[in-house]
Amino acid sequence: IGLKSYRLQTASACPIRSSAPRLSGQPNSKCRNKAFGRLVSSLHRSRLPALAFPLRATEMIKSKLPLSVCAALPANNDGAGRTLRVRFVRRNRQYQGWGLHIWGDVAQETEWHKPIPPSGHDNRSVYWDIPLSSEEKQKVVGFEVHLSGVLKGARGELPTSEVAGGDVEAWLVESQQQARLQPKGSPPPDLSKEMPGNLNKACAIWVSKDIIAWRHALMDTDGPRTFTLHASQEGAMYIKEDGLQGSEQQFKLENVSNSLPAELAEQWPYLAGCSALRVPPEALSQVQQLVQGELAVTMHSATGEAMDATCLQMQGGIDAFFKYDGPLGCWWDESKGTHTVAVWAPTAQTMELLHFTTPHGGEPTVMPMARNALGAGVWSVDLPKGASWWTYYKFRLKVWCPWTLRHEISEATDPYARGLSANGERVWVVPTDLEHESLVPQGWHEHSIPRVKQWTDISLYELHIRDFSIADESVPPHLRGKYLAFDPERVKQGNGGKESSGLAHLAKLREAGLNHIHLLPLYDFGSVPEWEEEQLKVEEDLSQYPPDSDKQQAAVLAVADQDGFNWGYDPVHWGVPDGSYASNPDGAARIRECREMIMALHKQGWGVVLDVVYNHVYAAGPNDRNSVLDKLVPGYYQRRDEDGTLCQSTCCNNVATEHYMAERLSVEDLVHWAKHYKVDGFRFDIMGHMLLRTLNKMRAALDGLTVEKDGVDGKRIYIYGEAWNFGEVVDNQRGINCSQLNLTGTGLGGFNDRLRDGALGGGPFSPPDLQGFVTGLSLAPNESTGQGDVAAQAQELLVLSDWVRYALAGNLSRYKMETANGKVLAGGEAQAMGVPLAYGGQPCEHVAFIGCHDNLTMFDFITEKAAPNLFAEERVRMQIMCLSLITLSQGVPFVHAGDDILRSKSLDRDSYNSGDWFNAIDWTCSTHKLGIGLPVRTKNEPGWFYKAPILTNKNIRPSPDQMKACNKAFRELLRIRYSSPLFRLPTEELIQKHVTFANTGPNQVPGIIMMLLSSGDQGSEAYDPEFEHILVVFNASPEPKELQYPAPLERLSLHPVQQDAALEDDEMWLKGCAAHDEGPMVEVPPRTTAVFVTTR
Repeated sequence: IGLKSYRLQTASACPIRSSAPRLSGQPNSKCRNKAFGRLVSSLHRSRLPALAFPLRATEMIKSKLPLSVCAALPANNDGAGRTLRVRFVRRNRQYQGWGLHIWGDVAQETEWHKPIPPSGHDNRSVYWDIPLSSEEKQKVVGFEVHLSGVLKGARGELPTSEVAGGDVEAWLVESQQQARLQPKGSPPPDLSKEMPGNLNKACAIWVSKDIIAWRHALMDTDGPRTFTLHASQEGAMYIKEDGLQGSEQQFKLENVSNSLPAELAEQWPYLAGCSALRVPPEALSQVQQLVQGELAVTMHSATGEAMDATCLQMQGGIDAFFKYDGPLGCWWDESKGTHTVAVWAPTAQTMELLHFTTPHGGEPTVMPMARNALGAGVWSVDLPKGASWWTYYKFRLKVWCPWTLRHEISEATDPYARGLSANGERVWVVPTDLEHESLVPQGWHEHSIPRVKQWTDISLYELHIRDFSIADESVPPHLRGKYLAFDPERVKQGNGGKESSGLAHLAKLREAGLNHIHLLPLYDFGSVPEWEEEQLKVEEDLSQYPPDSDKQQAAVLAVADQDGFNWGYDPVHWGVPDGSYASNPDGAARIRECREMIMALHKQGWGVVLDVVYNHVYAAGPNDRNSVLDKLVPGYYQRRDEDGTLCQSTCCNNVATEHYMAERLSVEDLVHWAKHYKVDGFRFDIMGHMLLRTLNKMRAALDGLTVEKDGVDGKRIYIYGEAWNFGEVVDNQRGINCSQLNLTGTGLGGFNDRLRDGALGGGPFSPPDLQGFVTGLSLAPNESTGQGDVAAQAQELLVLSDWVRYALAGNLSRYKMETANGKVLAGGEAQAMGVPLAYGGQPCEHVAFIGCHDNLTMFDFITEKAAPNLFAEERVRMQIMCLSLITLSQGVPFVHAGDDILRSKSLDRDSYNSGDWFNAIDWTCSTHKLGIGLPVRTKNEPGWFYKAPILTNKNIRPSPDQMKACNKAFRELLRIRYSSPLFRLPTEELIQKHVTFANTGPNQVPGIIMMLLSSGDQGSEAYDPEFEHILVVFNASPEPKELQYPAPLERLSLHPVQQDAALEDDEMWLKGCAAHDEGPMVEVPPRTTAVFVTTR
């Protein structure tokens, strides 16, 4: 191979926003994985620093080359000579694929999934030459070696002052967690004196009944290596220089192959390159005892030298031997005249049930549980006859814990719980079908559930239970922030017969056509104390402080972890409503009142969607009171990296729903909510972290529910979620996941970030001032220097306009359109930063959104991006245009509650724990939250410098009249959507035939999207009995536009809804909209969406 090195110089940075590689979908701001956030930010960065690209190019080239070639490449000498050589040494001398992650005072920190390939190797080790920063801001230099992001090796962190002189080298040895400093030229560490292995790691994985995977070659230069399985019921194993000690049993493993068999590689894709080792029959015959203790695997060279030792992950073996389909939880056994309690815990050594008669306090009756009476790995016991109903229980067990490397005695609740005492302290014994008068509100079984004809008739309004009413003074105080605030009769009883402001607001939206309420998590979550008297409150009057003060956020953060607010993405018990929203967290109230809320919404005409979180749980480990699954079977329910580390890419403790019993639990829990709470849809948090197989099972289970058998029609229940592709599951590393590109044709809905990013510009982790189609890119640029020159912005606007068009057409991979470059491309052929721009197979798979609870609100996004000289009125126009793009899109429109009244959270980019001060909604529109203080420090402090001037700018703060006008405009858009079936076409074929665009291609009028909807023949699903054609014109430009009718249109007039609105004195947004057959021309005011029709 011949390589030449070129030094690139450039006079100006070039924009890379539309052409840069990108992840398929972006995560929400709950993902507190800083490395991932930095990755996304770098991908969207609008400028590349001069001379940065050659370094990245060199790294890319090195990643493709053998180490011997890498060694011949020149070292990068950026950093004015301040370079640290980091060496990595292993006994097995296997280094291919290993990379180095660096942070701290280095010239350029790496992203976790983009480690630096080795600079070279010599007779001592493989090594990296790391350029250091010219400044010592962080005071440390950190590094960690890993293989493909999942198998971690050694790591270390050293003071910058000790490594910056250039006369030392840092050594990383095996998987040790401390780096060593040695003078340059020193001999390598004597590995014969090093511990051959690390029991804090679990790099061997039991993947099937008799196969263990481990990433080691089966041969060395002297012959085959020897692998051994070690077991200790006492957990007494340790490592000395000569190898593993303390095991009570040893089983020689058979060397099968240097890679996993095809069927196992398909099941465990991230382990495909591991060697396969076969467990002997004599070990398999003792599996029930072996899994109750510590298991480890060792490797010895052909000459008998101890080379490595690691603990064993047991998930695949547990599934193979202990898969169970029988009953779990607590149920009434008529034949026994009492309740039976069963829990699946195959690795536990002992299990007891602690039986209580009260929700709190008192001494329990301790009841030993029998193992395997119902099935392998299942513990069970019968509660005392005559004293089982409405009592309480939890478990006490002794079990080996991989996190502490010892047997732990823990107390755990039941993952199949259907009732709880306050704060989830104990499981409450209730009927599994919740059929008891104390749990069933009056009229529950008889009430009517609203139905839609097809999923594209659904429209979604995302709402947090506490946000809805906590600040609504028209709600009786004891109902504020509670389930029952949604019940008009309850509210009127305590409000002099008057309806609340929030319910009145919802009623107007429902009358306009909006039809589904998406409720943020209401299962039992662990981040809010359930007793009100335990909840801390901000006592001072925060309104006294200036709009850019840090006093408000400081007061909020002082109580944030103990107040009554949290988004709730912190699941503890999936199958029970949270007690903080109930009038009494003990007893029946949480169940009955949750059902009463759902019934009340149904009676008001709303479908109800629950936000479910099966991708993670709030807590893990043996000691946290909110840990449930991981106490019962430690290390099984939680997803783990290849080295055994608990994965936390979702923000908390990831759940491995690909494992049989975790998948079973999630499927059965979903059916429980559908059947016993009569919900109409499920929104899946971070759905991309679950396998498509699991969602298909859920879909099938719901489809099996019938009105006659179950009281609900499961086929009408809609499923959608966040199909982001990141973390340890990225690109199907754990199996085919529910990421955007995998949803095509499944009928599962996914949020379309292309519409969001095309409309607003940038992305949630991009520089905040990047603009898009709506926010002024090219036509009303802000002061950003990162968007390129005039020509670059003009071209970018055309590209982002295409992003919006494909979304309006339902985000279909096969929908064809002329694009900005003049080519006619299907949505799957057009590109959005390296991935298909449109990817759906059916319109119901397209969830059209621009704002949601995550990230900034829609208005706050606009506020940060619009040109600073624009007054509030122009920003309100932008907001209405965003709402129109959502509402008039093919697919399922999704709007965050309050976006219709210009909701702000004072520029808080992640308000999950920001309290009522930043989150509560004022439905009266008498106050606006832009400028109620700097947003909370924990998530926003790096942006305070640019947020503060915005918060003090009174010219951009909307008035109450403008908030009300925005809501009115949104309701008009809803009426337009539901005035014609052409906005809600149910199939790809109908959209292909009846939806087209004018003003496309390289010569289009910039800032204008013209969407034409044409009726089908009578009898067709696309037949509109009132309108023959509908022309929607989105004028995002700051100027009024006169545009020719697209062929074959004639006789256009303004849509009747907008005609009526334009005649009203308070309607300013549509003044100037007109259609003229002479020309023929339509006139559209600036920053306005106008809908024209040809009536029959």
